[in-house]
Amino acid sequence: MIPTLQVLLALVLPVAVIWAEPRLRLVSTLSPVVVCYLLGIALGNQPIISFDNTLALLICSVTVALAIPFLLFSVDLGGWLRLARTTVLSFFLVMVSACLAAAAGHLFFGQQVEESAGIAGMLVGVYIGGTPNMAAVGTAMAVRPETFILLNAADMVASFAYLMVVLTVARPFLSRFLPPFPATTGGEGDGGTSFGGFTLPPLKEFALAFALAAAIVGLAAGLGALLPPSIRDAAIILTITSLAVLAATRQRVRSLAGTHAVGQFLLLVFCVAMGMTTDFGELFSGGPAIMAYVAFVLFATVAIHLVLATFARIDVDTSIITSVAGIFGPHLVGPVALALKNREIVFSGIASGLVGYAAGNYLGIFMAWLLGG
Repeated sequence: MIPTLQVLLALVLPVAVIWAEPRLRLVSTLSPVVVCYLLGIALGNQPIISFDNTLALLICSVTVALAIPFLLFSVDLGGWLRLARTTVLSFFLVMVSACLAAAAGHLFFGQQVEESAGIAGMLVGVYIGGTPNMAAVGTAMAVRPETFILLNAADMVASFAYLMVVLTVARPFLSRFLPPFPATTGGEGDGGTSFGGFTLPPLKEFALAFALAAAIVGLAAGLGALLPPSIRDAAIILTITSLAVLAATRQRVRSLAGTHAVGQFLLLVFCVAMGMTTDFGELFSGGPAIMAYVAFVLFATVAIHLVLATFARIDVDTSIITSVAGIFGPHLVGPVALALKNREIVFSGIASGLVGYAAGNYLGIFMAWLLGG
């Protein structure tokens, strides 16, 4: 009964939020993404019903896997290639910023925190790539398992705070310093029925798009099952992304109505499910020194990247999405692009996140070694 209720809530709450967006100022102001996260967090921390974290994470995995093709079916690859140089430069600046911030963190906190050099390397790994990179760097540097647990919990707290900033005030604030996004034309076809702020696709169009998306995800999962667990997740995301972009080279696929709206809905389901996994008791159990160390490195990474992006004249949306790709990895690119109402940055953001997965281990281990690990 509880698993059924959990799945239903994950599916129904986004529908309610979509319906409420044009009717309630609070929802439209915060954005459906933030509201869905907050609803999921409220459900995950209420004392009456205990939801299954494993099921919630499964919902997250399935919805992200399906959302990527739906979001990318309408991508204009030619337009992305025109913006590729800016994206590459911005993500390179993210990597430089993470290394500088971790070095500064080691300088300020090295006397207070054990295994500081290893921690600095792990934070470089996670803020360029993701949690798998943090674990890999920690293993390579023989960091104690207890340190990894505290570091991961502190990262969740600091990252959640940054995510709320990104989803609410980041774009209006950064628009004062950075140029606007150079929007391109092309993308999703017209047609469908309006619901809230979304356009529902015609049934025939939805069936065709869903069949294609499911086939892409199934093929990627099948290929991923043949690979070692250490590279499986990154390989699956890369395969899904590549196949979806390949499909989008066909005009018939790009003209499918409502594909982006379906992708948006799937990401809202992801937000509710991810919120259900958040346990405030565990999040705030880490030591204060570790928490301060992690928060300093994360927000120093963001601040340094902002300064460098300002000098490099990187546009505001590219700056945000490449920062998100580094701090969170590719899985949160979609929800942030949805909050920014810019589907054109999805592909470049995912690509940046995948590059981060590849580079995180190298740079993390190098920084830990350089700092004396």
